[in-house]
Amino acid sequence: MNDIKITFFMLVTDRDIVIANFAVRSYAKIKNIPFKLRVYSNWISSELKKKYFPAWRQFEFVEIVENEWQTDDKKLSDPTLEGPFDKCATVWDRELKKIQTPYHATVDADFEILDPKFISVMLDELEKNPSLVAMSTDYYATTPEAYDSYSDEVICLNERWHTWFCIYKREALQCNVSHAYYEEVVPGPVRRNAWDETGYFQKALKDIYKFDLTVLDPKYQSCFIHYGAFSKNVSIDESNVVIYRWLRILRKNGLFGNRDFLTRKLAGRLDKIIFNRVDAEREKYVEGWGLVENNKL
Repeated sequence: MNDIKITFFMLVTDRDIVIANFAVRSYAKIKNIPFKLRVYSNWISSELKKKYFPAWRQFEFVEIVENEWQTDDKKLSDPTLEGPFDKCATVWDRELKKIQTPYHATVDADFEILDPKFISVMLDELEKNPSLVAMSTDYYATTPEAYDSYSDEVICLNERWHTWFCIYKREALQCNVSHAYYEEVVPGPVRRNAWDETGYFQKALKDIYKFDLTVLDPKYQSCFIHYGAFSKNVSIDESNVVIYRWLRILRKNGLFGNRDFLTRKLAGRLDKIIFNRVDAEREKYVEGWGLVENNKL
């Protein structure tokens, strides 16, 4: 592992494995950076493991963390979870500290690399700035009044460098603050002051450890696609994932680049016709899950 520069850490569940199949393969486009993609099997069924894991293991850069205790008969059923799998933060808190490479990254199973040049840009920026500890492809600033579709409440949502592709220096692992969602109850019409998963951890990196965090220049947005919230997927499966994927890529980048407005518009219309329910479905927990989150406080 001494020659490996960065470890990409990807959690995969049953719900997102159909899109993860494209995401995992997209890392083969990285040619100039020594890396590993560590795929963490988050309670994936034995049937899906047999179907996908052998093909993924054909890539030299893939490592699969396959937990022996996560058997089909012991599948999680706690309705406070988001599904029959561990929360991301639970796994990140335990597993990221095991990584020994100079850099590591949290990467989503529904984040696909289209052109890997943005990764070198991010690593170069981290290397040249000693105070910079993390860099993400996307960022949102604090929103004092944000509608939270999962709880059907307006909350204050604090800033976060998004977790779907966020590179950290090894120094970030010294921070003992959890990656978990965190919130404070405050007086006033907006009663929940919230940090989404990893947001409070990032706050600690800034406020306690005095590190800087930054975001990738938006001009690189065409280099990747984040399909979004696939851990709550119920509609995309092997029968429709190919057309779904291509429509989403065309909707974002067009056939001839993102200035190809005609193709983008057409793809958007087709996407709406064929997959009109998909985005709305992912704005809520799958039925029977996330029950405490929906009714808390």
